[in-house]
Amino acid sequence: MVSDPFIRHSLINQVVLTLADMAKALIPPFIVAEMIYAMRTERARYWLRTLCVIPMVAPAMVIVLMWYFIYDPNVGLLNQALVALDLEDFRKAWLGDPTYALGAIIGVGFPWIGALAFLILYAGLNNIPGDIIDAARIDIGSTISRIIHIDIPMLVPQFRLVIILTLIASIQDFGRVLVMTGGGPGFASYVPALWMYEQTFLMSHFGYASAIGLTLFLIILGGSTLALKLMKSDVEVS
Repeated sequence: MVSDPFIRHSLINQVVLTLADMAKALIPPFIVAEMIYAMRTERARYWLRTLCVIPMVAPAMVIVLMWYFIYDPNVGLLNQALVALDLEDFRKAWLGDPTYALGAIIGVGFPWIGALAFLILYAGLNNIPGDIIDAARIDIGSTISRIIHIDIPMLVPQFRLVIILTLIASIQDFGRVLVMTGGGPGFASYVPALWMYEQTFLMSHFGYASAIGLTLFLIILGGSTLALKLMKSDVEVS
């Protein structure tokens, strides 16, 4: 029987990872999409869009393995950079310390410009009618005010889609945890999907693993339904 501390740790870790994944999927791609959208020349937009999309060609596991070596306590780029900056006291065993393991996993992919989220949000910006943008520039003036009062409300459908896709991917994902920490140290980075994987392929507890999988499915279904109900847009853009 699994202990209560184990369940509590894995659930807390999953909540933290999911919230962090949502922030990473929404904020950096939106900022970059706004920056590229604001550029005046189509050539600059084209090349910057291309640079943001290029990482899609690399398999996700390659990126995870790259960051695994970045976090290496002996020869990893992160600790070597700290030494070069005369910050040797800040060197850590990033994946081997319970205090930093989960944060290190969250840091994978920095600066977190997800290509899919970027394309969804950038397409939403391009779908806003030009007359609305022109009127906002005259009536509102400030770019920040325009983003707050025009862009964000009209991008609600895109935000909703990104949130649902991120929720599904985050709860299902155990690969990065399995490769980088194996759920450790201890239970510091353990998540329910990894629990399901181990019960299936290491313990051959297929019924137990099915129950975990069904629970995760219900959580995803409930979260997706909640997002659809709460995030409604009053403005429909054709």
